[in-house]
Amino acid sequence: MATDVEYTVMRKVAWRLVPFLSLAYMFNALDRFNVSIAALTMNKALGLSPTTYGLAAGAFFWSYVLFQLPASAILTRLGARRWLGITLVVWGACSAGTAFVTDATSFVVMRFLLGIAEAGFFPGVAWFMTRWFPSRHRGRAMGVFFAFGATASIVGGPLSGNLLLLNGWHGMSGWQWVFLIEGIPACILAIFCPILIRDRPEDAAWLSRDEQIWLRDRLDAEDSGTAVKSFMQTLASPVILMLILSYFLIACGVYSTSFFLPLMIKTMGYSNQTVGYLSSLPNVFGVAGMILFSRNSDRTGERIWHVALPCLLAAAGLMGASLTLAVNPVLAIGCFCLAGFGIAGSLPCFWNLPTAFLGPAAAAGGIALINSIGNISGYAAPQVVGLLHDTTGSYEIPMVAASLSMVVAAACILMAPRTEGRPELARAAARR
Repeated sequence: MATDVEYTVMRKVAWRLVPFLSLAYMFNALDRFNVSIAALTMNKALGLSPTTYGLAAGAFFWSYVLFQLPASAILTRLGARRWLGITLVVWGACSAGTAFVTDATSFVVMRFLLGIAEAGFFPGVAWFMTRWFPSRHRGRAMGVFFAFGATASIVGGPLSGNLLLLNGWHGMSGWQWVFLIEGIPACILAIFCPILIRDRPEDAAWLSRDEQIWLRDRLDAEDSGTAVKSFMQTLASPVILMLILSYFLIACGVYSTSFFLPLMIKTMGYSNQTVGYLSSLPNVFGVAGMILFSRNSDRTGERIWHVALPCLLAAAGLMGASLTLAVNPVLAIGCFCLAGFGIAGSLPCFWNLPTAFLGPAAAAGGIALINSIGNISGYAAPQVVGLLHDTTGSYEIPMVAASLSMVVAAACILMAPRTEGRPELARAAARR
């Protein structure tokens, strides 16, 4: 049962930090995935085949993976307050700059630069959450954070679809306006970062001295109860390696659909604007999945099944989509909604698992390690989907592959805590 001081402190922290960070993540996801709607007209304008498009879209992840650990090292040196502000400005500029690419090569270059710019944001926020939210409150905070990321596609699909109608305005194509207009908000948000963000509870003037002490004591108590591991120990830990594999496979499900869903819906015969609206539906269910699973996980204290079960639901949805895509558009979109519910629902609960195994010395680097290696799938999955589509002439087989990745991810999650041969670790991780 939460005490009065706990309720008061965590309410203040949540209202101060979560809305801003979540809004930033919404634009982070929008600037990463708006390429999927822009591709409806951009691919023809730039002469991109599905394979070439998959290569270019996935170029983002070359640099995103390579620069995760350096970005996290800078984060711990500069602090979240300054580093997140810098990140917002640079990624907004890179996203807007994509409007001026002229061919496949320049498109790859801009996606690569965007990956560098975004590399420090997510692991920075995931680590920052551990510095402000005790474990029993972190799942809900991460659930809201992830829900805003899914909201990017709910808002971004229709928004980007309608921006395509600006084709020819001031001599620019509609797909160029998608990148230009949607890259600006990140730069604006950067202005508020030094105003709202503080690196430590002790720096928060909006908490009383007693509230600062309570929060610091609570966080220190949790840190002292976690085995402290160096970065190299974290890297060699079997359970962390299993979590890296799990996240890689979950991300395969994410990127197999996110970059190609509008193109798949387009094959059903809908207009570009209708595609924008329909492609947002799975993300509506994704937001519901994030909130429901994260809230129930915090309420019960159980973590592992709150990741594995959504993965299995996602697998069922993707398999169903593969079977109905060519014969029943309505049922296929329903299956994509189930997949969105499961994939998105697994993510906020997943990020409670690595923090349960990482000590404070390795937290920032460990989270970045999982996120960076796992996000290699951001390059691999679009490439595989593009190649399988060009080979088979359809998207059915790529969706079968995505479904199988979610099944294996669920198995890895269930096995992860037992890889070190310590039953007590499995019990602790399940209830962190």
